[in-house]
Amino acid sequence: MNGIRLMSVAGAVVLGAYVVGGLAGVDLGSALGFVKIAVLVAAVLVAALAFQGWSHDSNPHSLSAMVVSLLGGASLASTVTTATGDDLYGSDPMALVGTMAVVAAVTIAQIGQTRSHTTPPDRKGGAR
Repeated sequence: MNGIRLMSVAGAVVLGAYVVGGLAGVDLGSALGFVKIAVLVAAVLVAALAFQGWSHDSNPHSLSAMVVSLLGGASLASTVTTATGDDLYGSDPMALVGTMAVVAAVTIAQIGQTRSHTTPPDRKGGAR
């Protein structure tokens, strides 16, 4: 359960940075470096927790969350590290793809965890 909470907080950090730095275009000034690091750490955290979830419970939801989180993390790493000047992102479309992928990974992981807790044991696809 703590993994989902951490993923949710990390997803919120990524989404918040996109809204503030990407959509609103707020000048982050001296905090720009900190925000870049926060976005990268949050994306890595989501990918690592999604991978851990998949390695412990391989199901369609955990696999989807892992794949989407890796896509989002790679997209965000690419666009944050190629940004120049006072920009948070080097490519606005890549920032959008990365942000949406990280948020989707968190959502898919939450759906998968909710379904695994509400599905009766004889319905989980194992032998009866």
